Amino acid sequence: MTDPTPRRALAIAFAFALGAFFFERLSGQNFFDPDGYHQMSLYREWLRSGSLPLRDPFAFTHTVVPAVQHEWGAGAVLYGLATTFGAPGVMLVRWLISAAIALLAASTALRRAPAVVVAFCAPIAILLGQVAFTTIRAGLYTMLMLTILLAAIDRDRDQPRARRFWLIYLPVVAIWINLHAGWVVGVGAVALHAIEQALRRRPIRHLLVALASTPLLMAATPYGRNYFIGWWRSITFPRDQIGEWAPLFRSPYVLGLAAFGFALLFVLYALGRRGPRALPGLPFVLVAALAAWRHERHVALFALAWFCAVPGYLAATPLGALLEHGAARRRVALSLIAACALTGIGLLVVAAPRHPFRLRLPAQGIDLATEAVVYPAGAVEYLRAARFRGRLVTSFVNGGFVIWKLYPAVRVSFDGRYEVAYAPEVLGEDRTLHGARDGWVGILARYAPDAVLVERDEPLAAALPGRFDLARVYRDDAYEVWARPALNLPITTRSGVIATSFP
Repeated sequence: MTDPTPRRALAIAFAFALGAFFFERLSGQNFFDPDGYHQMSLYREWLRSGSLPLRDPFAFTHTVVPAVQHEWGAGAVLYGLATTFGAPGVMLVRWLISAAIALLAASTALRRAPAVVVAFCAPIAILLGQVAFTTIRAGLYTMLMLTILLAAIDRDRDQPRARRFWLIYLPVVAIWINLHAGWVVGVGAVALHAIEQALRRRPIRHLLVALASTPLLMAATPYGRNYFIGWWRSITFPRDQIGEWAPLFRSPYVLGLAAFGFALLFVLYALGRRGPRALPGLPFVLVAALAAWRHERHVALFALAWFCAVPGYLAATPLGALLEHGAARRRVALSLIAACALTGIGLLVVAAPRHPFRLRLPAQGIDLATEAVVYPAGAVEYLRAARFRGRLVTSFVNGGFVIWKLYPAVRVSFDGRYEVAYAPEVLGEDRTLHGARDGWVGILARYAPDAVLVERDEPLAAALPGRFDLARVYRDDAYEVWARPALNLPITTRSGVIATSFP
């Protein structure tokens, strides 16, 4: 008879090592996403005016009507956290949600597979899914809600119970619709589950009722019927110019590409060994894989779908039997326990210096070389102190920060609300202008801004001198401000560390 003590200790060791790996992978992702600023600004405007605006109040460029922010709820949550608890509150909730996703996904996987098989699969899922776990971002809510639905679907395969499923589906999707447009993925998972159940001659009426309720849940948002217009625009808007929507094979994330390859390999292995009928949830896994291959943004969703299903696929294969047989041997189990303990401790030591619980707001000149987003904290403080009012040229990455800090005195040319507020051509104009590409002069002339905010190392900064009725009035190590001389803004140059505050 196998000694149960090493088995229990091995399960704990696996949990410690994999938890440490998950923590280490996320420890450096403590950057505040720029979308958070424009989301908080929208909710603040709602509190000020008493209603969610259907005409965008923040931009002076071409915006769409109605402007439907499908992430308004995420902004409301973030606003409450940021203004009540500050950065520590934001980081605490980020880690709690991340831990809840990991624990619930692992629990779902363990329903179909032993701990050793789940532990074997977990590193692949972590390497794939880590891209979703930046600090509080609406997509993180999609990961949590999808995990809850996948767990409900897995239970429904064994014991279809209408009331239990409705009590999960209805509140989850109702909340999800107000947090992030990714709710479509969850509804798609339920629809594919219903098709599978129908083919297996299992009850599906409760699933069809749940799916049929979805339009009612969409109409129950603060936007009412306008939500349908915004939702359709969101899922059909062209995103080929947005980096995270590029195909996976163009990704520089080599480890992620390798993990994706191994993930598919194990699916094919299980498919060959067991056949499609023995792999519940396979349609959703394959659809998620296709979505991930087409758009890097969906890789984390595939990782979640894969991790919840594939350990169960492998459990009844020779590979699964081999893993179980090895872990059942006392000497092997003790060696694995020691290896897990040492690995976990090492990973925690690596993660600690990254300050995983500190919110990071890059705003220094030295950040330009390493960060995708550098906030114009110094330039914004300068404009506030100078009491600047008017139209300010901003960019996709810094416009939300400006809105949060300077609205209503300042209106921006662009920010991260691409499909929410702006016509498709505005993104192209933003790229042309800041890249000083052919046609930028005409775009700036048409904008007729009062001032221009530029990063010091972008082409527009080098092209502005001697052009238009603009003079440089502010400069630090990261940003410059060019303004109309008639505004009489003070000329300021500063260098060194710029203090940043949150929110």
